[in-house]
Amino acid sequence: MISPEVRRLLDTARTLLPREAEWDVMNSVPAGRTDEIDPTVPEAYRDCLTVANGGIFSNVVFFAAEDTAGGQVFADTVQGAPVALGREGWFCFGKVHEDPLFLKRSDGTVWGFPDQGVTWWQSDVFEQWGKDLDTFLRDTVFGPRFRTVTDAEEDDPWLQVLREMGRLDQ
Repeated sequence: MISPEVRRLLDTARTLLPREAEWDVMNSVPAGRTDEIDPTVPEAYRDCLTVANGGIFSNVVFFAAEDTAGGQVFADTVQGAPVALGREGWFCFGKVHEDPLFLKRSDGTVWGFPDQGVTWWQSDVFEQWGKDLDTFLRDTVFGPRFRTVTDAEEDDPWLQVLREMGRLDQ
């Protein structure tokens, strides 16, 4: 479930982001969904979608509710891939650059493919990036691990937002 702290972070970021088309392409925190969300979406992500219907945090993208079904192609098993996935065990909720982000359905942990210089499905490095979605949002999307996961440059616009929120060392 999404904690009150992470709800505040999403709300704060939404108010800080400039209301300009150029910014919306690279950074946006849409309003949450109020209608029914597909029940096949894991509960933690359904809860997140009620606070923010997806989001773009520079190179980290969370899928909007209407895009989650299409994003599940990333969870399909790829023959010959070093990491075996599958829709029954994994839910793709977004991407870092072009590499998919997953929730492990059995325990809600967040997993990703760190940049190894190869296409994600060819990588044999698949790491747990959060004990749950709330922790991933707090420590990575809104915290110092953002740089580690995205390899963001110092002038990255999302890093500017995080600095303004007091989430990073200046």
